Amino acid sequence: MLAVTVGAAAPAAASGSAAPGNGGLRKFDDCRSFTDYMRTVTDPEVGPYGNGGGPMLYRNAPMADAGSAAPQAATDGTAVENSPTGTNVQEAGVDEPDVAKVDGSFLYTLTGGRLAVVDTAGTAPRLRGTLSFQDGNPNELLVLPQHRLLVIGNHWTAYPQPGPVRPMPGPLRPAPGPIRPQSGGVVAQPMIVRPIRPGGTSLDLTVVDVSDADHPTVEWVETITGSYLSARLHDGVARIVLGSTPHVVYRPMENGETPEAATARNRAALDAAPAGDFLPTREVRDGAGHVRASGPLLRCTDVSRPQDPSGSGVISILTVDTRQGTAHFTDAHGTGVIGNGDLVYSSADRLYVATTQGGWNPPRPMPMAGSQSAAPAERRTAIHAFDATGRTSTPYLGSGSVAGFLLGRWAFSEHDGYLRVATTTGQPWSPPGEGPSGPGTSQSSVIVLAEKPDGLRQVGSVTGLGAGERIYGIRWFDDLAAVVTFRQMDPLYLVDLSDPRSPTLRGQLELTGYSAYLHPTGSSRLMGIGQDADAQGHPTGLQAQEFDVSAPEHPQRTGKVELGQGSTQLENDSRAFAYLTDRHLAVFPAYVTEKVKCPPNAQCYTGGGPGFVGQISVPAALAISVDSRGGLHQAGKFIADSMIVRVLPVAGRLVAISGTSVYLLNPDGLTEMGSTRIVPNSAGPTR
Repeated sequence: MLAVTVGAAAPAAASGSAAPGNGGLRKFDDCRSFTDYMRTVTDPEVGPYGNGGGPMLYRNAPMADAGSAAPQAATDGTAVENSPTGTNVQEAGVDEPDVAKVDGSFLYTLTGGRLAVVDTAGTAPRLRGTLSFQDGNPNELLVLPQHRLLVIGNHWTAYPQPGPVRPMPGPLRPAPGPIRPQSGGVVAQPMIVRPIRPGGTSLDLTVVDVSDADHPTVEWVETITGSYLSARLHDGVARIVLGSTPHVVYRPMENGETPEAATARNRAALDAAPAGDFLPTREVRDGAGHVRASGPLLRCTDVSRPQDPSGSGVISILTVDTRQGTAHFTDAHGTGVIGNGDLVYSSADRLYVATTQGGWNPPRPMPMAGSQSAAPAERRTAIHAFDATGRTSTPYLGSGSVAGFLLGRWAFSEHDGYLRVATTTGQPWSPPGEGPSGPGTSQSSVIVLAEKPDGLRQVGSVTGLGAGERIYGIRWFDDLAAVVTFRQMDPLYLVDLSDPRSPTLRGQLELTGYSAYLHPTGSSRLMGIGQDADAQGHPTGLQAQEFDVSAPEHPQRTGKVELGQGSTQLENDSRAFAYLTDRHLAVFPAYVTEKVKCPPNAQCYTGGGPGFVGQISVPAALAISVDSRGGLHQAGKFIADSMIVRVLPVAGRLVAISGTSVYLLNPDGLTEMGSTRIVPNSAGPTR
């Protein structure tokens, strides 16, 4: 069972004071101080229509990760292969959830709101079992020990209504009830889930038993109010990150009411809100759907706050040692920190949750009526650090910030106790009045942060990368960072990080186009996947490039393959990449342009009659071979019936997963060996 049980809280530092040696850690010693603080940070967000603030939460920032995974080796340029579960992960040994996973010869994939179990051991893939989910939208999964899966998803639901406390079965304990400030001190109240907002986003964590491949079954479901951010699994320990906002009941401005009066009324509701209105709630159901426990996810004393305010949301991290049982995870624990979060990065030792003010995308000027607007204020990215070395908890360590906006979670890399961050400041777009071709004001930096008694603090940096451009791709090595910026040209910068306090720019290479994804292929070479471009910076088609970085002062391009007009989700999700180190073969999904000829007596949508040759975009998997002597060439193309979401290595072969089917492919040329349909022939998934 994946449930959160919180035992007695450790002695907390006095509210408002930092615990020594904990990076600016500030904890609450009672609910009165917690509630007062939450009311204070939430108050500026309250207006005539309620609370307009809260974290900018994106469903797996991993779904928008236009960066690159960290290598498994140091600067020797060793090739990097996919994880044992098939995913191209950010850090070696740290598995990530994905829409599809492999375990031995079995493939598990989520399509159309249901789980499909596919056996790939034979000459053709075979659908063994399926599982439909009654509620929610399952979108990612992790492979757990003892033939279990953790399926993760969000859904919109009405929040729990008041009701009696339901005891947890067996050794599991229900989370303690909300503690409300009273005139004589702090008194614990019975565990009751208060009626809050009519509904909102909730996170579903579903444990599925797949030991019988023909009949996968649900063991437990835990629903938590809040939005899913991401998850990691390292050495059997799962860490699930979510964010939640205050759920105070406000009343929107009514007819005849002034904005000032409505705001005052809503602020009065905020002032009267108890501690429970600022904490996420939980509900646990067994496989039959019976509610076994409900209540708050965290206590006030389980929540910390950063030294510098970072929003009114609560970031929660659930820590589960999945090796301590199969159906029951009795040691699950929750950690909370007040702040907003929208991207997650984790190494084996540290987990970071961050948010860029205004989102990840580069800022554009917003013209004001009758005048030219100035560039928006410089954005900053707040970063919260957690200790990921334990098996039962993930303690908060401290917070910091850097100037600028980030490409995504791939802008982070932790190494030897230092956090390296690649960031862009200013605007890569033309300032008002300079026209679309005018220079931008942006530049990019690599910043090194260290854990200090007062939080994460900068100790070194390299600035001035890509004037007027923004970062498009990043690759981190132990002591080297490869950074791609782009506007019209594609500079590849190599930054030496061997001295964290004095990083230096070693070399750069300028080419047209850009590489949004970089992958080590061995012998100090990198493969770059992205778009070629003309001299004005207009993309002209998909391309794969090879770079030799053995001499960082003089990086060279040693190969290039033009793939024609098209696009690939690899630019936004590096998990879509697969590399077979034994074959020196890269495979990824794409949409490519194909020429078609209109059949006789047919009405085509290509702009002409029979015999007219047009172009259409088709879903495909592309293979690029890396020559051992240097160079690249296209080694195969497979056309599917619908969009290919993943191509994963399994037992020396490849499986391509589309929206309707699973294909077994021969790595030699991507020829099809067989297929099986994984969704019903009727429209829509079954429920």
